[in-house]
Amino acid sequence: MLIQDPAIPELILKIADHYNTNISTRFLRPFLAQILSDNELSRRISDMTEHSEAYTAQGIHLDELYLQIHAIARFIYLVRTDIIPNLRGLAGAVGSNDVNKVFRDMAMNNFKANIQVLADLVNELYVRITVYDKAQNGKTRTVARDIPGLAEIGRYLIDNS
Repeated sequence: MLIQDPAIPELILKIADHYNTNISTRFLRPFLAQILSDNELSRRISDMTEHSEAYTAQGIHLDELYLQIHAIARFIYLVRTDIIPNLRGLAGAVGSNDVNKVFRDMAMNNFKANIQVLADLVNELYVRITVYDKAQNGKTRTVARDIPGLAEIGRYLIDNS
């Protein structure tokens, strides 16, 4: 089923912009490589964040969107549990003559806050599509009922640190 709510593509574009501008930067990508080595997770995140304009123009299928939201929520959870607590150790010592030191430090210092912004945007999108799904399909015949793992999204998006 294609989504007709114009607010949903707008949220997807916000998520894509935030992810590409603040999360998937050249300074942080090396730390995310382990998480993104999961091909399915990486592909679903990429579908939403790298091709968002074409994706929203062609129309969004509700079942695909649920899977992509689940992937991004899982990504957020893995970043919070595996990367953020160990970020300084993973980064190692940066040379004092590194020309990108200021930008690298800014990216690392704002990483946790940027992950929270991403989590908030993903949560807003998830709430909006579940309401849309229930309105279109009734409470008992929702598309969400056939998507495995959606019950975990709330746990994935909550910051327990």
